[in-house]
Amino acid sequence: MDKTEILTEEQSENQSEAEANAEDVTDTEISEKTAEKEDIAENDTKAQDNEVSEDDYSFDSETMSLISSAIAQKKEKAEEERKEQRRKKLRIIAISSGAVIIVLLAIYIGGWAATMGGFLPNTYINGIYVGKMSIDEACTALEDECSSVNITVTGRNGFEQVITAQEFDYSYDVRREVQELFRNVNHAAWIASYFSDTFYETEAVPTYSEDKLKSLLKTVSWGSVETEDAQLIHGDSGYYISDEVYGDKADSDKAVEYVLSQVKQGNFDIDLEAGECYSEPQVVAADLTERLELLNTQFNYVITIDFDYTKEVLSGSRVYEWMTDGGELDKSQVEDYVSYLADKYDTFMTVRKFNTTNRGTITINQGRYSTGQYGWWMDQEKTVNKLLECIEEGKSTDIEPEYVVLDTGYTYKGFESARFADGDIGNTYIEVDLSAQHMWYYEDGEIKFETDQIVSGKASDPKRKTPEGIYSVYTKETGYTMVAADGSYTSYCSYFMRISFEGIGFHDLSRSAYGGNIYLTNGSHGCINMKYDEVKQLYEMVERGTPVILYY
Repeated sequence: MDKTEILTEEQSENQSEAEANAEDVTDTEISEKTAEKEDIAENDTKAQDNEVSEDDYSFDSETMSLISSAIAQKKEKAEEERKEQRRKKLRIIAISSGAVIIVLLAIYIGGWAATMGGFLPNTYINGIYVGKMSIDEACTALEDECSSVNITVTGRNGFEQVITAQEFDYSYDVRREVQELFRNVNHAAWIASYFSDTFYETEAVPTYSEDKLKSLLKTVSWGSVETEDAQLIHGDSGYYISDEVYGDKADSDKAVEYVLSQVKQGNFDIDLEAGECYSEPQVVAADLTERLELLNTQFNYVITIDFDYTKEVLSGSRVYEWMTDGGELDKSQVEDYVSYLADKYDTFMTVRKFNTTNRGTITINQGRYSTGQYGWWMDQEKTVNKLLECIEEGKSTDIEPEYVVLDTGYTYKGFESARFADGDIGNTYIEVDLSAQHMWYYEDGEIKFETDQIVSGKASDPKRKTPEGIYSVYTKETGYTMVAADGSYTSYCSYFMRISFEGIGFHDLSRSAYGGNIYLTNGSHGCINMKYDEVKQLYEMVERGTPVILYY
């Protein structure tokens, strides 16, 4: 076989192989076909680039054309199939999206229609939830909330007072405003309402009876404990501080006005502290600490002033209050204090009530100043000086007031056992009813001596008439000679008890008769004449200083 035959045979075999390969192309995935095509193209390129030797074998143009045509047809078919698959996917997506849109639109429209009859979800009016409520339901909710409103007033120490809305006719008409709010609701935005809250406030003003509320408030007990300042107290072991008290008793007028003003502003939880309805201590314990130390070191003493039946105590703390800013004692404060004591305890020249033996209770004056000397009369100047000396010493002590002493030595200090808060005559005294010419001597409330055999001063002569008043047994003497002030007469007596500075007294005098009406025309020069035996008896019974009460 020659070379030409061999080539023809090989070409024929190659052509047959190519056709077989072309026929074997299947409808596999586009990627595999593309790879085969790229391999063929690469082989063709290599065949063209390499020089063909005598021994190279190649396809003829017709064969190559057939191969290329077959490949192009398969490629075109694969591309068409790919486009068809894409179109199917797009149709499916379009159909699905349309269905979703239709469903969503149906839900939106349904939700819109469902909310048209009420407020949108998550809606509040005046802080009250009205979501999905109709106008009537919203108004009812607001009115119910209003009717349940209570005024709660709180204060110190757990104080609480509750007044219900019904008690003062509290009501709240908001229908007009609720209707207006509903008209402005955008129901198309119902979906957004599920994700955010909407708040409305009405401007409707509640109505109530202020008179009823005020009457209710006036009946409230606003507490019981009064506010007190801290104080310095003198105890057995010195001064100490009594702490301030923050009382829980509010000022009732302030409390009523404050509650009324708060209700007008729509406030129902009311704190009396915030309204300054309580009084605050003006002095607290901390204010007194420094003073306490000073008192316990320099003024820790008391001066006790004895008034027979009672005592007055002047403390060092009070004296401290009389100190000037420069640390000096203000004497005028001491003088004022003594003047206060004199006004309280002096009895000289005062009007007294006296319970007589036969004529009931009478009012009796002191008597002539020059004769009626009974009672207590404080010497204020001497008492001030005495207190100043005690304050200077700074020691606790007991003293008596200083009383007025006359040049004669008489001291204006009454009968000590007779001194009480309600009088200074006591239960031991001489009583003389000058109109009845009757005398009694009481000792500790019992009659120890009694007589109607006396003769007092001549009543028809003003210069000799015995003056009524409160006296005392000034002196007691025996063997005494009386001398008239003008020297017109002298008279000796065995027993004489002087009761006035003018010389009036009880004494014996021999007379033909005693008692009755003798004193009217034949009375003494002012003294009380008595029988010898009786005046002797009285003289021996009566002490000096015993009160003597003379009255007509």
